[in-house]
Amino acid sequence: MIRLQKIHIHEFRGIRDLTLEINGDNFAICGPNGTGKSGVVDAIEFAITGNISRLSGRGTGGLSVKEHGPHVDSRAKLAQAFVTLTFNIPSLKKEATIHRTVKSPNKPTITPDELEIRAALGHVEEHPEFVLSRRELIRYVLAEPGERAKEVQALLRLEKLETLRTTLQKIYKAYERDIKPLENSKQRSRDDLLKALGIAKWAPPTILEEVNKRRAILSLPEITEFKKDTSFKDGLTTVSSSKTVSRVPKAQALKDIESLKGLLEGSKAQAFQDSCASVLTDLSELNADADSLESLSHENLLQTALKLFDNEHCPVCDTEWEPEEFKKVVAQKLKLLATVKQKKEALEKKIEPIAAALETLSASLATTGKYSPALPKPLDVQALKTKETALSEAAKQLRKLLPLSETIKVLEGDITDFKTVEPVIEELEKAVTAIPDPSQQDAARDYLVAAHERLETYFEASRQLESCTISAAHSKKVFEKYGEVITQELNTIYKDVEKAFRNLYRMINHDDEGAFEALLTPSMGKLGFDVDFYGRGFFPPGAYHSEGHQDGMGLCLYLALMEHLLDNNFTFAVLDDVLMSVDSGHRREVCDLLKQKFPDTQFLFTTHDDIWLRHMRTAGLIKNKGFVHFRTWSVDLGPTEWDDRDIWQEIDSHLSSNDVRSAAGLLRHYLEYLSKELCHRLRAPVVFRGDAQFNLGDLLPPGVKRLRDLIKDGKKAAESWRQDDNKAKIEAMQEALNKAVKDSEVEQWQINAAVHYNEWASLQKNDFEPVVENFKHLTGLLECEKCSELFYVTPERGNKESLRCSCGDTHINLVSE
Repeated sequence: MIRLQKIHIHEFRGIRDLTLEINGDNFAICGPNGTGKSGVVDAIEFAITGNISRLSGRGTGGLSVKEHGPHVDSRAKLAQAFVTLTFNIPSLKKEATIHRTVKSPNKPTITPDELEIRAALGHVEEHPEFVLSRRELIRYVLAEPGERAKEVQALLRLEKLETLRTTLQKIYKAYERDIKPLENSKQRSRDDLLKALGIAKWAPPTILEEVNKRRAILSLPEITEFKKDTSFKDGLTTVSSSKTVSRVPKAQALKDIESLKGLLEGSKAQAFQDSCASVLTDLSELNADADSLESLSHENLLQTALKLFDNEHCPVCDTEWEPEEFKKVVAQKLKLLATVKQKKEALEKKIEPIAAALETLSASLATTGKYSPALPKPLDVQALKTKETALSEAAKQLRKLLPLSETIKVLEGDITDFKTVEPVIEELEKAVTAIPDPSQQDAARDYLVAAHERLETYFEASRQLESCTISAAHSKKVFEKYGEVITQELNTIYKDVEKAFRNLYRMINHDDEGAFEALLTPSMGKLGFDVDFYGRGFFPPGAYHSEGHQDGMGLCLYLALMEHLLDNNFTFAVLDDVLMSVDSGHRREVCDLLKQKFPDTQFLFTTHDDIWLRHMRTAGLIKNKGFVHFRTWSVDLGPTEWDDRDIWQEIDSHLSSNDVRSAAGLLRHYLEYLSKELCHRLRAPVVFRGDAQFNLGDLLPPGVKRLRDLIKDGKKAAESWRQDDNKAKIEAMQEALNKAVKDSEVEQWQINAAVHYNEWASLQKNDFEPVVENFKHLTGLLECEKCSELFYVTPERGNKESLRCSCGDTHINLVSE
């Protein structure tokens, strides 16, 4: 996959223009809700996939990328709404960019445009799950088993397995349904062949005897074997014919016409009519309970549900049931279906001879109608063709049975009304009778030709039946084997994921759940997920575990799934507010897990929790400059960062408009943010508040005092080591800081913390400008001149050893000789 280097977002979602240098490392975006964090996530997803999942899927109504992807002020300028992503591909050791506009989301510009780079991007695009938000995370944990199975199988690209299984089942069922009609077709073709041969019983020696009599008349060699490639008319092309007018085999044609007339009479006979009436009555009765008949397809589902019932939840819909009540309801349904099934099977047996008779009649009409074109004067036999098609379709519907209304319509129709075809048959019979009788040689020739045509039809019907039977057997074996193999493989996959998930969760919660166990239980269309609760048994995650533990489980399950899916290609993931409610006592463990177990994965985090940001930084999960802190958002400017240059420029802008109140509010919020960070870095003692709602008076004085004390300690250490040059530098730093503290009156804040920033808003512009300058100067002394990073103490815990900055230009030893 890829690792992000830089992203440039312009007029996209709530962002006007923003560039973030990510540099291939882990990166965090922090800020209150509504400051634009998710806009960056949307931009990354859009750049890679051309889509924004937040604007698609369930519950998004009429939202779309083209309509709602651009900034609200750029809806008419789609080309100006774009995202440019710079990334490298570790496996290729190449860097590239992708530029995508809302105007042409499906036509990105890739530089350099190389096949292997497009392939790498295509791989990421195929895995949109690289973006994980909490609403998606929690679905893995708290979803019903059926929904969880869909989510997990979609993530693992397994959703096609069930589709293929269903397809294989449909294939073998279709072959099985075709066997009976093909058996009938074979039987009809054999009967037709016997009629053409003029014999009553199927016996190969008798068949060859009759055929060889005619071949002898034509001086053709005798056929000694009856095989699949036997040709009754072999050598017939060398025999001349005396016929000059008609090619209709008169004797055979008359036999076929006579057979057709007999079939017509049979269909009008009382016995056939009674059969149809009886079936129609049964159909009408069954139609009164049509819903039960339609639900027969659920029988296997009910049987399986009964087997899989865990005495608590329905294995299909996951609804809670009392064991006896569930079994009673399913048993009643099965009993009802058993009765309906018996009626259906009995009805199908009664329908079968009717359908077969209609198919035979349809085939006979087709055979008879074929003689017309060869007559000296062809007849219009369209009525025969129309009836042939109608009877064939009627037979198909009778065999299908469902929907019942259509089958009833067939039997109530005119299937045995032959008024349109009988006159045509009479005309055809007269025309064939009028043909001159053939000579002995022509009669023998006609016999062989007609018999061979019927023989080929019989062989083809036999071949189709054999092929269908073999295909049905093979496809059923494939379906059953596929089911066995997939079940085994899914069990293996889920066991691997289960093990990885368990180990990851144990690492986060080693202090109290070091023996944690979990069970991923796949079943028909479901994925059960139960976890151990302190050795008291296995329960769904939402039963006893806290929300923080559930979020931890969701993260661990996601990581386990992605690791299984991508292995070494798991190089990039966006965790959008995923960590927000992980138990506060396990933040460091989560950071250690991501850092140690996924060192080759670049994570991009969003969080509205400043404490999480600090944990990520102190744990080394992100570097000191590997984050951006949004402080506010406006529709005109988009997100605004906590950046010194932005802050002081914005304060000056307010003052130039004589808006002291806005300038004072902004200065206060910035100093609160900076003071909080300063206290954290310097390990400053702050009066504890249970609600963690610290204001400026709670933070700034302790932070500044801690820095002054550390500088004093550094000065003493330099003296003890007789480092006069370092001592001089520290004294200069101390003097500058003391003066800045005095000018800003920070020392007086401890007397009345509220009075200072409450008074600011009532000051005049000229009175407030010196306040701004003093604090600007003071904040400048809290950080390194070179790297602009706030000073911090090392180590984070234990005895303090040094005061330093990120670039190392400032490094004050705190340990005396």
